[in-house]
Amino acid sequence: MEDPREGDAEAQLLAWCTQAFALRGAEVIVRDGDANWIRRRRDEEGGGFEVLVAGLPNLLHELAHASQRDELADDHGFDYNLIPLRLERAEERRYLWEEFAATVLSCAYLSDEQPAIDAWFAEQIEIQGVFYGVDDLDALCALIDRALFEHGLEAENTLDRAYRGCARWLRAAGAPTEIAEARHRYTAQELWQRYLRARTGTSP
Repeated sequence: MEDPREGDAEAQLLAWCTQAFALRGAEVIVRDGDANWIRRRRDEEGGGFEVLVAGLPNLLHELAHASQRDELADDHGFDYNLIPLRLERAEERRYLWEEFAATVLSCAYLSDEQPAIDAWFAEQIEIQGVFYGVDDLDALCALIDRALFEHGLEAENTLDRAYRGCARWLRAAGAPTEIAEARHRYTAQELWQRYLRARTGTSP
């Protein structure tokens, strides 16, 4: 594995994230253009876990998921039999907040280039419809917007736990403070409202 102290800021962050997973028995494989997942390897494959990602934003997303639950599990323990998720149920709504937190966290650790961050946030949000039985983007946005309006404190509390979890995992791997702590401290509503403004073309 590359020395996490070498390279530019993004290379160092990727290396420290890789080290954080390695400490918990997971091998990180970065393969551009590939799918993204975490899965348990069979014994004949060497055991442990495999974290397959297309790049640093995806790896941060996976780290945010894993550190929220403070464990490794296939697809972070998501039960696909629950699809479509029913957001009126708190036990199912938590999956929305955990996914939302992972999306915000992956932005918070990235660069200061707002267009790139906004594009990544939009990409992650706009692929979520399948989990809610929604194939229309306007309907998906309305669904999430209503959930944030009615249960915003849940979203912010989950996001706060995710900030703490990511920093804890990175510090445990040996990352210095400037790497372990997110570069930004976005709230859930901050990036969401920015996304909605961009979609509708309205000013802040």
